[in-house]
Amino acid sequence: MKIAIFGASGRTGILTVYQALDKGHQVTAFARKSSSVTIQHKNLQVVQGDIGEYEKVKQAVEGQDVIISALGVATRKPTSVLSEGTRNILRAMEKCKVSRFICMSSAGILGNDAGILFGKIIISFFLKQVFLDKIRQMKIIQESNVDWVIIRPAGLTDAPKTGKYKITMGPPVSRRIPRADVADFMLKLMTDKQYDRQMPAIAS
Repeated sequence: MKIAIFGASGRTGILTVYQALDKGHQVTAFARKSSSVTIQHKNLQVVQGDIGEYEKVKQAVEGQDVIISALGVATRKPTSVLSEGTRNILRAMEKCKVSRFICMSSAGILGNDAGILFGKIIISFFLKQVFLDKIRQMKIIQESNVDWVIIRPAGLTDAPKTGKYKITMGPPVSRRIPRADVADFMLKLMTDKQYDRQMPAIAS
């Protein structure tokens, strides 16, 4: 299949690119700096651009079968990168007639699904602005006409892929999940439609 992966240079995004190529897919990796996508492969194309640039986003979306977003931000300041970037992706998908969208978000976006420590303390005191934008992003996706899935991972780790994880519709069953397992699940969702227009949590 043909896949565009946004946030391809991030720690989860680059694992998703690697796994997709390993499965034989044709991958378009969207990154702010092309040099940050260090993989070289005959089935890999890199589109360099800012997620806020609609024409660049459209260039990456055109001709794809599936769009995957592993976008993330590292800031405590007010931001609209995730919501506005996702709005550009969905606008491009509509224009290019691409219908399937898999988006990585985070446990905590539902308000009661991240546990007391992370949900009530860490989000409230350290990640409030990021999560306000994640919630805006969620609402933009929910209001779209595409076939979407929003994934709510627990705390992301750099542990190796296990291929064994628990999917729930409520809170995640544990506090941790390897990024490699999140990538694995997102790639499965390219063809597995049982979670369409839902927001499953994933945890070890």
